[in-house]
Amino acid sequence: MTVLSILVQVLCGLTAVLAVYYTVRDLSADLVLLGGCAAVLLIWLVQAVALGLRDLGGTAMTDPVTLYGYLFTGLVLPLGGAWAGVWERSRWGSLAIGAVALTLMVLELRVQQIWPGGFA
Repeated sequence: MTVLSILVQVLCGLTAVLAVYYTVRDLSADLVLLGGCAAVLLIWLVQAVALGLRDLGGTAMTDPVTLYGYLFTGLVLPLGGAWAGVWERSRWGSLAIGAVALTLMVLELRVQQIWPGGFA
């Protein structure tokens, strides 16, 4: 596993744990939880750019359409989770951010299964 993949897993895990805490305590998403969602989005963006530059450098992937579809999904999901966290001012907004973080953790594991060593 590369450094970026480990960082994605750690940030998603911390955000998911924080979201579960907020959900159990019946708290709405605040700037801390939304900041965790933004950090996940930022690390996915860094990972997508690194992989895109690697692909442009001549290291072609076997199935780029699926890979870039995964990366696009990883960029869109945190935006949707943050939107739900901002506009749903109950525990369900926090739960939506937690569901996004868990989904991205699984997506990252799946990317590593399909393209071993594919990330920079």
